[in-house]
Parts: sequence; structure tokens; C-alpha cells
Amino acid sequence: MFKNQYILTDKNIPPPSLSNSLKIGDYNLVTNQEIQVFISNNNIITLIGYSFHCYNSKTEQEIVNHLSTLENEEILSEIDNLCGHFVIISNKNQLKIYTDACSSLKVFYGKSNKYTFIGSDPKTLCQFHNFTFDNDKERNTFYQSKYFLNDNTKVGHHTRYKNIYQLVSNHCLSVNNLKSERIFPRKKREELSMKDASEKLIPIFKNILSQIEKKHTIFTSITAGYDSRLLMSATKEFTKKIRYYTFKLPDKPEDLTDYVLPKKICSDLNLHYSFIKIDNLNKDIIKEVKSIYDLPKLRPFQQYRNIFPKNKKPNILLVGFVSEVAKNYLEKVKVKNGKDVVRAVHSPDNKYLENYYQNWLDRNQQHIKKFEYEVLDFIHWEQDITNFAGQNTYYAHHYVNLFSIFNSREILKIMLAVKPKLRDGKNTIFFKYLIEKMWPELLNYPFNPTKKEKIILFMKKIKIYPIYKFLQIYFYKHGEVK
Repeated sequence: MFKNQYILTDKNIPPPSLSNSLKIGDYNLVTNQEIQVFISNNNIITLIGYSFHCYNSKTEQEIVNHLSTLENEEILSEIDNLCGHFVIISNKNQLKIYTDACSSLKVFYGKSNKYTFIGSDPKTLCQFHNFTFDNDKERNTFYQSKYFLNDNTKVGHHTRYKNIYQLVSNHCLSVNNLKSERIFPRKKREELSMKDASEKLIPIFKNILSQIEKKHTIFTSITAGYDSRLLMSATKEFTKKIRYYTFKLPDKPEDLTDYVLPKKICSDLNLHYSFIKIDNLNKDIIKEVKSIYDLPKLRPFQQYRNIFPKNKKPNILLVGFVSEVAKNYLEKVKVKNGKDVVRAVHSPDNKYLENYYQNWLDRNQQHIKKFEYEVLDFIHWEQDITNFAGQNTYYAHHYVNLFSIFNSREILKIMLAVKPKLRDGKNTIFFKYLIEKMWPELLNYPFNPTKKEKIILFMKKIKIYPIYKFLQIYFYKHGEVK
């Protein structure tokens, strides 16, 4: 079976070599031997991958045992409290599948004839059934465009295959009818002060890092940005046991701020630091990767391929991914239709994308507004975080555990409870507040001190940036795919 993959199906399939199999109701779960699988004592809950609890130090086995004793809303609340890279299969009352907060351990699902197929990648599903490409002209135009092929970031819950879909963040999958169901948000947003939010978050970060340190050799990625600086500040109590690093891509000059600033910070603070130069992938590795994954992004395989030697405790690489959810990444601009959303997410004008986002608005915006959250925050979460942060994390696990301490709905719910103006992506006051509380010396260094960032900050200061964003959405297009 493909490396680090799984499949769940009601079709009787011969277990591939180097795989493990498990019966869940009428379904067979087949996993590659490298994947960890935890089963509750009563066989009701199965967890694939790994997880840490926000508020206690339960092991994965204890987590699944506890989940099997809960009902309905209790199950959802407990899954919200988990931070990790996982898929949870619940066979309580009816078969349902849940993922981590950014869907980093992927769930793709499809049905053909009388059989259901659920797995970690469309290529995995196609190993066991001959799924065909969707013949929709507009969808094919997009997936064959230079825009898509230059980046390979997938679109929401769609794939290029007929009858294969992806389970995106904040949803669960009802296996009986193969329907995706929204599970978050479920309650009205309650606003918190920065002080109150920090008093909730900082103990959670410390608890998660404490659990990670017991099991892993920790490497922490740092750049010049807010996300990695916030991550770095959370590691203050563990600096003697952590190795900080920045990787340099072959097509980037060494004098980039993202390279120079981390070196200076770690030198000034006398931290264990590595500047890792990444090579291009050779043709054989690219061929292997493309044989395992459907239209994969190659950058994660390049970045995380064997960059650190093996250690007594397995390596884990911490990244600042997912915290972007709390940064008003798409700003606060009113979007009226799918075309507005396409431009808000900085995609080129394209009929397929417009239709996708129009359908997303029709299904979701009233529900999200009902609980007083920002619609664009959830579009970003369920598109970019699922298909960028989540996708990159999934691909990186081909070589190493890549992990974000922000990848929990409980953590993101607390962060989103702070006033939006304090979470501005270009001047994230709340992130600075958290850093001051955890490692104040890190505020002595600038954040993203590039010319572009300085111009944007100035535009925000004189209050013309909202007008610029308005004009950008309604009158400017980022190219066109047709």
C-alpha cells in the first residue's frame, strides 16, 4: 500500500503488502504499517494518526476510550479539544468520520455502484476502483490551467474526479449517505479580552508542548513573520530541548529577511539554530511522489525530505501554520457573491471558481453569521487552511511529523473570540500581546520588515487600505482562467 495512506471501504479488497486491516461495522479499514491506529476498548472509536489534548495529558489510547463513553454534543466538544494530525472514525449509533481542525490527515470519499470508498488521497481510492475524471468543461479548464498547475492548491471539497470529494475543515462525514455535515461553529461567538484569551491559551500551549517533548525530538521553524514568532514564544520554557531552524530554498537569495532575521534572533539569544539549505527534487523522487498522490504540491516534499538525522526520540517539526485563521487574513470586506469571493481569496476570475464559492455562500454564510463569526474567516479556514496548511502538513508526513500547536478548534475558537481589529494580519496586536506574556525579548525584533509590508501598514494607518481592498475586489481581477 502507498506510504502513510489508509482506505475504508465496504468492498472486499485483498489487503496490500505492508498494511494492517481492521473491521469497523460493515467496513474494512486498511492502513499502511507506518500509520498509528488506536482502537477504544469497546471498538466504537478508532483514531488514525496522533493527537494531544488541550487540557490534560491523555494518551491517544485514553482519548479513544474516553470518546467512546460520550454522546452527541459531548463527542464534538471533546474532538474540538484535540490538537493533532488525525482522523477519528466513530461507530456509535451511525458511522461518522471527523478530522483535525485543518483536515491535515486527509479524508477523500466517493461512491461507485454499490460500494463506498474513503481514503487519504484520490490516488489511494483509485487503487481499488476505477474512478474517472469529471467531464465538466469548466472544472477541467481550471485543473489544466497554468494557474493551478503552478501551485496545485485544491479547491474546497472538490477534486478533478467524478464522484470523489474532500472532507474540509469544520465538517464531519456521515458514511451511510456520504454527506458532509457542518459541526463548527455550534455556539455564538463570545468576545474575550486579550487578557482573558491569553489566560486560556498560554496554559494550553504549555500543556501541548510538554506532551510533545516527552515523545519527540523537537525542531521549530522560524521566519520573520508573526506566526512563527508566536510559535517560538510558546517554546520559551523548552528552549534547552528544542532546535530552531530555517530552511533555504534553492531559488531564494540568502539575504532575504526571512533568513537573516531568524539567524540574528537565535544568535542573540544563544539558541541551538540550523540554517538548512534545501536541494531541488530529482526526477525519480518527483515521479515517485506523483505516483502516490493526486496532483501533489511538490514544495512540501522538497522542504521536509530528510532534512534532519534520526534521533532516539522521533523527530517532530513544529510550524506556525493554522494560526492564520485568527489573523483576519482576508480582511473585513463585504462579499455579495461567488465572484467577490474569488477576488477576495486572490484567485483569478474563473466561472468554475465563481460557481464553487457561490454555492459555498448559499450553504454556509447564514449559519456562520448566525453565530456572529466573520464569513471571510471561515472561507479562508475551509479553503486556504484546508488546502494549503492542511495539504502541506499532509504531504510533509511522507517524511516527517509536521505539527502545529494551533491545530485545534478549541484554540482557534479562543483566538477568534478576540476583537477582529486586534487580530489584523499586518499588525497583529493580539499576537504581540501573547508574545509579550510568553517571551517578551522576541518583541525586540521587527515582523516582516519588507517594503511591501511597510507600505500596507502605512495605508492602514491613514485608513485608506479598506478602500484599496474594496476596489481590489470589485474592480481588479488577479488574471483570468478561461
